[in-house]
Amino acid sequence: MSSKDKNDYYQLLHDFEELHSEANKIAVMNNRLKELNSWLENRVSQLESETINLKTDFEHLEMIYSNLIDCSKK
Repeated sequence: MSSKDKNDYYQLLHDFEELHSEANKIAVMNNRLKELNSWLENRVSQLESETINLKTDFEHLEMIYSNLIDCSKK
């Protein structure tokens, strides 16, 4: 193996190691973002359920208020 071939090999090895390191960093970041996305989707679902429950409570209170107003007019 010539000196130039060895230099090319070590340069390729070095470049590959850098690329591999960056790929690993991106994989870790991607996993964190997936976890965050999953947590946010779950939170949105919880808030949607809470909104539905609050809407139902509000409609119930509106009905009670309406009945009280109707009773007071009689």
